[in-house]
Amino acid sequence: MLNQAHIRTILRWGHIAEGMFLVAYVYSGSHSNAVLTEIARFVVIPLIVVSGLWLWQQGRIVRWMRSSSLQTGRQEVSADQATLR
Repeated sequence: MLNQAHIRTILRWGHIAEGMFLVAYVYSGSHSNAVLTEIARFVVIPLIVVSGLWLWQQGRIVRWMRSSSLQTGRQEVSADQATLR
């Protein structure tokens, strides 16, 4: 399994590659190409936003996911204990 450092490195390079695509799209002048416009609008920009937010708030997101999974696990255990009674 990947540790947090490897995940962050992969996300960072993906974020850089997405940014390079966006810069190439903007400066190439190929705005008339409908396929590139749709890829930039519906794939690249959302990926840049999500990966940027993840890189910025990774610690907070991981803590939130851990706490929510712990609470779900606690609820399942308490439900199992209630059925045993």
